[in-house]
Amino acid sequence: MAELVSELPPGLKGFTDCIVMYGGGLTSYEAARLSIDKFGHDATEIWFADTRTEDEDLYRFNDDVEQILNHKITTFDQGVDIWGIFRRERYLGNSRIDPCSKFLKRVPLRKALDTKYFQKRCTECLSVWEKSTHRIIEVQELDDTSFDVYICDACENSNKKYASLVKKAEMAVERDGTNSYAARLAVRSIDRRIEPSSKDGRFVRVVLGMDIIQDCDRLHRAAMYWRPYVNWFPLAEPPYGNKGRIITELNQIGIGAPRLYAAGFEHNNCGGFCVKAGMGQMVHLLETLPERYAYHENKELEFQEWIGKDVSILTQTRNGEKHNLTLRELRTRVESGEEFAFTPGTACACLNPATPD
Repeated sequence: MAELVSELPPGLKGFTDCIVMYGGGLTSYEAARLSIDKFGHDATEIWFADTRTEDEDLYRFNDDVEQILNHKITTFDQGVDIWGIFRRERYLGNSRIDPCSKFLKRVPLRKALDTKYFQKRCTECLSVWEKSTHRIIEVQELDDTSFDVYICDACENSNKKYASLVKKAEMAVERDGTNSYAARLAVRSIDRRIEPSSKDGRFVRVVLGMDIIQDCDRLHRAAMYWRPYVNWFPLAEPPYGNKGRIITELNQIGIGAPRLYAAGFEHNNCGGFCVKAGMGQMVHLLETLPERYAYHENKELEFQEWIGKDVSILTQTRNGEKHNLTLRELRTRVESGEEFAFTPGTACACLNPATPD
Protein backbone atom coordinates (compact mmCIF):
# COMPACT_ATOMS: atom_id res chain seq x y z
CA MET A 1 0.00 0.00 0.00
CA ALA A 2 2.84 2.41 0.76
CA GLU A 3 4.19 4.57 -2.03
CA LEU A 4 7.92 5.22 -2.05
CA VAL A 5 7.35 8.91 -2.62
CA SER A 6 4.20 10.82 -1.68
CA GLU A 7 3.62 13.75 -3.99
CA LEU A 8 1.61 16.67 -2.70
CA PRO A 9 -1.89 17.26 -4.01
CA PRO A 10 -2.02 20.16 -6.49
CA GLY A 11 -2.04 23.54 -4.83
CA LEU A 12 -0.67 22.40 -1.47
CA LYS A 13 3.06 22.84 -2.04
CA GLY A 14 3.01 26.11 -0.12
CA PHE A 15 1.03 24.62 2.75
CA THR A 16 3.18 21.64 3.69
CA ASP A 17 5.92 21.27 6.29
CA CYS A 18 8.78 18.84 6.13
CA ILE A 19 9.86 17.11 9.38
CA VAL A 20 13.16 15.29 8.90
CA MET A 21 13.68 12.43 11.35
CA TYR A 22 17.43 12.87 11.57
CA GLY A 23 19.58 10.15 13.12
CA GLY A 24 23.04 11.69 12.86
CA GLY A 25 24.21 9.66 9.89
CA LEU A 26 24.94 10.13 6.20
CA THR A 27 21.51 9.30 4.79
CA SER A 28 19.61 11.41 7.29
CA TYR A 29 21.92 14.33 6.46
CA GLU A 30 21.21 13.82 2.77
CA ALA A 31 17.47 13.63 3.46
CA ALA A 32 17.68 16.94 5.35
CA ARG A 33 19.62 18.56 2.52
CA LEU A 34 17.14 17.40 -0.10
CA SER A 35 14.21 18.50 2.06
CA ILE A 36 15.56 22.02 2.35
CA ASP A 37 16.20 22.08 -1.40
CA LYS A 38 12.61 21.06 -2.18
CA PHE A 39 10.58 22.68 0.61
CA GLY A 40 12.85 25.52 1.74
CA HIS A 41 14.25 26.46 5.13
CA ASP A 42 11.03 27.93 6.50
CA ALA A 43 9.03 24.76 5.88
CA THR A 44 11.72 22.31 7.06
CA GLU A 45 12.52 21.12 10.57
CA ILE A 46 15.26 18.64 11.48
CA TRP A 47 14.49 16.55 14.58
CA PHE A 48 17.21 14.55 16.31
CA ALA A 49 16.44 12.19 19.21
CA ASP A 50 19.54 11.84 21.39
CA THR A 51 19.87 8.47 23.14
CA ARG A 52 22.84 9.65 25.21
CA THR A 53 24.57 6.50 23.95
CA GLU A 54 25.94 8.07 20.79
CA ASP A 55 29.47 8.10 19.47
CA GLU A 56 31.31 11.32 20.31
CA ASP A 57 31.91 12.04 16.64
CA LEU A 58 28.16 12.12 15.94
CA TYR A 59 27.91 15.44 17.77
CA ARG A 60 30.81 16.84 15.73
CA PHE A 61 29.00 15.76 12.57
CA ASN A 62 25.76 17.35 13.77
CA ASP A 63 27.56 20.65 14.29
CA ASP A 64 29.02 20.41 10.79
CA VAL A 65 25.60 19.62 9.32
CA GLU A 66 24.09 22.69 10.97
CA GLN A 67 26.85 24.81 9.46
CA ILE A 68 26.74 23.50 5.90
CA LEU A 69 22.93 23.43 5.75
CA ASN A 70 22.63 26.74 7.62
CA HIS A 71 19.81 25.12 9.56
CA LYS A 72 19.34 24.39 13.26
CA ILE A 73 18.82 20.80 14.42
CA THR A 74 16.14 20.41 17.10
CA THR A 75 17.30 17.91 19.72
CA PHE A 76 14.95 15.72 21.75
CA ASP A 77 16.67 14.60 24.96
CA GLN A 78 14.76 12.54 27.52
CA GLY A 79 17.43 12.99 30.19
CA VAL A 80 18.28 9.29 30.31
CA ASP A 81 20.28 6.80 28.24
CA ILE A 82 19.30 3.34 27.05
CA TRP A 83 20.29 1.65 30.31
CA GLY A 84 18.18 4.09 32.25
CA ILE A 85 15.24 3.13 30.03
CA PHE A 86 15.85 -0.59 30.64
CA ARG A 87 15.74 0.01 34.38
CA ARG A 88 12.71 2.25 34.22
CA GLU A 89 10.80 -0.29 32.14
CA ARG A 90 12.27 -3.25 34.05
CA TYR A 91 13.01 -4.86 30.71
CA LEU A 92 16.28 -5.53 28.89
CA GLY A 93 16.08 -4.73 25.20
CA ASN A 94 16.73 -7.49 22.68
CA SER A 95 16.34 -8.31 19.00
CA ARG A 96 12.53 -8.51 19.31
CA ILE A 97 11.66 -5.63 21.65
CA ASP A 98 13.53 -2.34 21.91
CA PRO A 99 12.22 -0.13 24.74
CA CYS A 100 15.32 2.06 24.25
CA SER A 101 14.41 3.33 20.78
CA LYS A 102 10.71 3.26 21.59
CA PHE A 103 10.93 5.65 24.54
CA LEU A 104 13.98 7.68 23.46
CA LYS A 105 12.98 8.10 19.83
CA ARG A 106 9.60 6.93 18.58
CA VAL A 107 7.39 8.02 21.48
CA PRO A 108 8.76 11.57 21.95
CA LEU A 109 8.95 12.21 18.20
CA ARG A 110 5.42 10.92 17.64
CA LYS A 111 4.14 12.98 20.57
CA ALA A 112 5.72 16.11 19.11
CA LEU A 113 4.08 15.41 15.74
CA ASP A 114 0.69 14.80 17.34
CA THR A 115 0.98 18.02 19.31
CA LYS A 116 1.85 20.14 16.28
CA TYR A 117 -0.42 18.44 13.73
CA PHE A 118 -3.38 17.61 15.95
CA GLN A 119 -6.14 18.10 13.38
CA LYS A 120 -7.10 16.02 10.36
CA ARG A 121 -8.06 17.89 7.22
CA CYS A 122 -9.09 17.07 3.65
CA THR A 123 -6.35 17.81 1.14
CA GLU A 124 -8.94 18.67 -1.51
CA CYS A 125 -11.66 20.77 0.14
CA LEU A 126 -9.54 21.60 3.24
CA SER A 127 -12.44 20.90 5.61
CA VAL A 128 -11.60 19.63 9.09
CA TRP A 129 -12.25 15.92 9.63
CA GLU A 130 -13.87 14.92 12.94
CA LYS A 131 -14.01 11.33 14.13
CA SER A 132 -17.44 11.82 15.66
CA THR A 133 -19.06 12.89 12.39
CA HIS A 134 -17.03 11.22 9.62
CA ARG A 135 -16.49 7.65 8.45
CA ILE A 136 -13.50 5.32 8.39
CA ILE A 137 -12.85 2.28 6.20
CA GLU A 138 -10.57 -0.24 7.90
CA VAL A 139 -8.37 -2.41 5.69
CA GLN A 140 -5.58 -4.92 6.37
CA GLU A 141 -2.26 -5.12 4.60
CA LEU A 142 -0.64 -8.34 3.38
CA ASP A 143 1.20 -8.59 6.71
CA ASP A 144 -2.16 -8.30 8.55
CA THR A 145 -1.39 -4.76 9.70
CA SER A 146 -4.63 -2.80 9.96
CA PHE A 147 -4.90 0.77 8.74
CA ASP A 148 -7.68 3.33 8.49
CA VAL A 149 -8.79 5.17 5.37
CA TYR A 150 -10.60 8.39 6.31
CA ILE A 151 -13.61 9.49 4.26
CA CYS A 152 -14.39 13.17 3.59
CA ASP A 153 -18.16 13.60 3.80
CA ALA A 154 -18.01 17.07 2.26
CA CYS A 155 -16.25 15.79 -0.86
CA GLU A 156 -18.51 12.75 -1.02
CA ASN A 157 -21.54 15.03 -1.14
CA SER A 158 -20.09 17.39 -3.75
CA ASN A 159 -17.85 15.19 -5.92
CA LYS A 160 -19.56 12.38 -7.82
CA LYS A 161 -16.33 10.69 -8.85
CA TYR A 162 -15.04 10.60 -5.28
CA ALA A 163 -18.41 9.37 -4.00
CA SER A 164 -18.33 6.53 -6.54
CA LEU A 165 -14.82 5.50 -5.46
CA VAL A 166 -15.84 5.50 -1.79
CA LYS A 167 -18.85 3.32 -2.58
CA LYS A 168 -16.71 0.84 -4.54
CA ALA A 169 -14.25 0.62 -1.63
CA GLU A 170 -17.00 0.01 0.91
CA MET A 171 -18.57 -2.64 -1.31
CA ALA A 172 -15.23 -4.42 -1.77
CA VAL A 173 -14.72 -4.55 2.01
CA GLU A 174 -18.25 -5.77 2.59
CA ARG A 175 -18.02 -8.39 -0.16
CA ASP A 176 -14.45 -9.68 0.26
CA GLY A 177 -13.47 -8.59 3.77
CA THR A 178 -10.93 -6.16 5.12
CA ASN A 179 -8.01 -8.53 4.50
CA SER A 180 -8.48 -8.94 0.77
CA TYR A 181 -6.73 -7.88 -2.40
CA ALA A 182 -9.97 -6.33 -3.69
CA ALA A 183 -10.29 -4.12 -0.59
CA ARG A 184 -6.65 -3.03 -0.66
CA LEU A 185 -6.88 -2.19 -4.35
CA ALA A 186 -10.18 -0.33 -4.00
CA VAL A 187 -9.00 2.02 -1.25
CA ARG A 188 -5.87 3.13 -3.11
CA SER A 189 -7.71 5.86 -4.98
CA ILE A 190 -9.24 7.38 -1.83
CA ASP A 191 -6.47 6.78 0.69
CA ARG A 192 -4.51 9.77 2.05
CA ARG A 193 -7.23 12.25 1.10
CA ILE A 194 -7.40 13.13 4.80
CA GLU A 195 -4.07 14.04 6.40
CA PRO A 196 -2.93 15.42 9.75
CA SER A 197 -2.66 19.18 9.80
CA SER A 198 -1.75 21.98 12.15
CA LYS A 199 -4.22 24.48 13.55
CA ASP A 200 -3.40 26.91 10.74
CA GLY A 201 -4.00 24.23 8.08
CA ARG A 202 -0.46 23.16 7.24
CA PHE A 203 0.11 19.55 6.21
CA VAL A 204 3.29 17.60 6.87
CA ARG A 205 5.68 15.08 5.33
CA VAL A 206 7.64 12.87 7.74
CA VAL A 207 11.02 12.47 6.03
CA LEU A 208 13.20 9.39 6.49
CA GLY A 209 16.59 8.71 4.93
CA MET A 210 15.85 5.25 3.55
CA ASP A 211 16.51 4.14 -0.01
CA ILE A 212 15.17 1.49 -2.36
CA ILE A 213 18.53 -0.28 -2.62
CA GLN A 214 18.91 -1.60 0.93
CA ASP A 215 15.68 -0.56 2.58
CA CYS A 216 12.68 -1.87 0.61
CA ASP A 217 11.20 -3.73 3.56
CA ARG A 218 11.95 -0.84 5.92
CA LEU A 219 10.18 1.57 3.59
CA HIS A 220 6.96 -0.37 3.89
CA ARG A 221 7.26 -0.83 7.66
CA ALA A 222 8.02 2.84 8.17
CA ALA A 223 5.08 4.00 6.05
CA MET A 224 2.72 1.74 7.97
CA TYR A 225 4.14 2.70 11.37
CA TRP A 226 3.90 6.46 10.80
CA ARG A 227 0.27 6.44 9.63
CA PRO A 228 -1.76 8.62 9.39
CA TYR A 229 1.28 10.78 8.66
CA VAL A 230 2.57 10.60 5.10
CA ASN A 231 6.23 9.74 4.58
CA TRP A 232 8.58 11.13 2.00
CA PHE A 233 11.71 9.11 1.16
CA PRO A 234 13.91 11.50 -0.83
CA LEU A 235 16.73 8.95 -1.20
CA ALA A 236 14.30 6.64 -3.01
CA GLU A 237 14.19 9.18 -5.83
CA PRO A 238 16.85 9.59 -8.54
CA PRO A 239 19.81 9.80 -8.16
CA TYR A 240 18.94 7.50 -5.23
CA GLY A 241 20.79 7.02 -1.97
CA ASN A 242 24.48 6.23 -2.15
CA LYS A 243 26.67 6.59 0.92
CA GLY A 244 29.86 6.58 -1.13
CA ARG A 245 28.64 9.53 -3.16
CA ILE A 246 27.52 11.39 -0.04
CA ILE A 247 30.94 10.87 1.59
CA THR A 248 32.71 12.11 -1.54
CA GLU A 249 30.53 15.22 -1.74
CA LEU A 250 31.11 15.97 1.96
CA ASN A 251 34.87 15.54 1.56
CA GLN A 252 34.82 18.01 -1.31
CA ILE A 253 33.55 20.71 1.08
CA GLY A 254 35.92 19.71 3.86
CA ILE A 255 33.50 17.71 6.03
CA GLY A 256 34.45 14.27 7.29
CA ALA A 257 31.90 11.48 7.51
CA PRO A 258 31.10 10.13 11.00
CA ARG A 259 33.98 7.88 12.05
CA LEU A 260 31.84 4.76 12.64
CA TYR A 261 31.41 4.29 8.88
CA ALA A 262 35.16 3.99 8.37
CA ALA A 263 35.22 1.54 11.27
CA GLY A 264 32.89 -0.76 9.35
CA PHE A 265 29.53 0.06 10.94
CA GLU A 266 26.50 0.46 8.71
CA HIS A 267 25.01 3.40 10.61
CA ASN A 268 25.94 6.09 13.11
CA ASN A 269 23.47 5.34 15.90
CA CYS A 270 24.10 4.44 19.55
CA GLY A 271 27.85 4.37 19.14
CA GLY A 272 27.83 1.13 17.16
CA PHE A 273 25.95 -0.68 19.93
CA CYS A 274 22.39 -1.89 19.34
CA VAL A 275 20.22 -4.45 21.12
CA LYS A 276 19.02 -5.62 17.69
CA ALA A 277 22.48 -5.89 16.16
CA GLY A 278 23.21 -9.59 16.68
CA MET A 279 26.37 -11.45 17.62
CA GLY A 280 28.38 -10.46 14.56
CA GLN A 281 28.08 -6.72 15.10
CA MET A 282 28.65 -7.11 18.85
CA VAL A 283 31.92 -8.89 18.12
CA HIS A 284 32.81 -6.16 15.65
CA LEU A 285 32.18 -3.60 18.39
CA LEU A 286 34.42 -5.62 20.72
CA GLU A 287 37.22 -5.68 18.17
CA THR A 288 36.99 -2.04 17.08
CA LEU A 289 35.86 -0.23 20.24
CA PRO A 290 36.73 -2.57 23.14
CA GLU A 291 36.26 0.07 25.85
CA ARG A 292 32.71 0.75 24.65
CA TYR A 293 31.98 -2.97 24.54
CA ALA A 294 33.30 -3.33 28.10
CA TYR A 295 30.98 -0.54 29.25
CA HIS A 296 27.89 -2.30 27.89
CA GLU A 297 29.11 -5.67 29.14
CA ASN A 298 29.30 -4.30 32.68
CA LYS A 299 25.93 -2.57 32.32
CA GLU A 300 24.31 -5.84 31.29
CA LEU A 301 25.76 -7.60 34.36
CA GLU A 302 24.61 -4.73 36.59
CA PHE A 303 21.10 -5.03 35.15
CA GLN A 304 21.02 -8.78 35.80
CA GLU A 305 22.03 -8.26 39.41
CA TRP A 306 19.56 -5.40 39.86
CA ILE A 307 16.54 -7.20 38.43
CA GLY A 308 17.49 -10.59 39.86
CA LYS A 309 17.00 -12.53 36.64
CA ASP A 310 19.30 -14.30 34.19
CA VAL A 311 18.45 -12.06 31.23
CA SER A 312 20.64 -11.04 28.32
CA ILE A 313 20.49 -8.92 25.18
CA LEU A 314 21.61 -11.75 22.93
CA THR A 315 20.40 -15.31 22.59
CA GLN A 316 21.76 -18.27 20.68
CA THR A 317 19.97 -21.38 19.48
CA ARG A 318 21.81 -24.69 19.78
CA ASN A 319 20.33 -28.09 19.02
CA GLY A 320 16.94 -26.45 18.67
CA GLU A 321 17.04 -24.81 22.10
CA LYS A 322 17.39 -21.08 22.69
CA HIS A 323 19.86 -19.97 25.36
CA ASN A 324 20.76 -16.59 26.78
CA LEU A 325 24.14 -15.28 25.70
CA THR A 326 25.61 -12.51 27.81
CA LEU A 327 28.10 -10.03 26.43
CA ARG A 328 30.67 -11.41 28.90
CA GLU A 329 30.24 -14.96 27.60
CA LEU A 330 30.44 -13.73 24.02
CA ARG A 331 33.69 -11.91 24.78
CA THR A 332 35.28 -14.93 26.49
CA ARG A 333 34.36 -17.14 23.54
CA VAL A 334 35.96 -14.65 21.13
CA GLU A 335 39.07 -14.46 23.31
CA SER A 336 39.29 -18.28 23.26
CA GLY A 337 39.44 -18.22 19.46
CA GLU A 338 35.83 -18.74 18.39
CA GLU A 339 34.88 -16.82 15.27
CA PHE A 340 31.61 -15.02 14.59
CA ALA A 341 30.67 -13.74 11.15
CA PHE A 342 29.97 -10.03 10.80
CA THR A 343 28.22 -9.06 7.59
CA PRO A 344 27.81 -5.29 7.19
CA GLY A 345 24.37 -4.34 6.04
CA THR A 346 22.33 -4.35 9.23
CA ALA A 347 20.26 -1.19 8.95
CA CYS A 348 18.92 0.80 11.86
CA ALA A 349 15.26 0.07 12.63
CA CYS A 350 14.70 2.57 15.45
CA LEU A 351 12.04 4.53 13.57
CA ASN A 352 10.34 1.62 11.81
CA PRO A 353 9.77 -1.23 14.26
CA ALA A 354 9.09 -4.71 12.90
CA THR A 355 6.32 -5.16 15.46
CA PRO A 356 3.81 -2.52 16.63
CA ASP A 357 4.65 -0.62 19.81
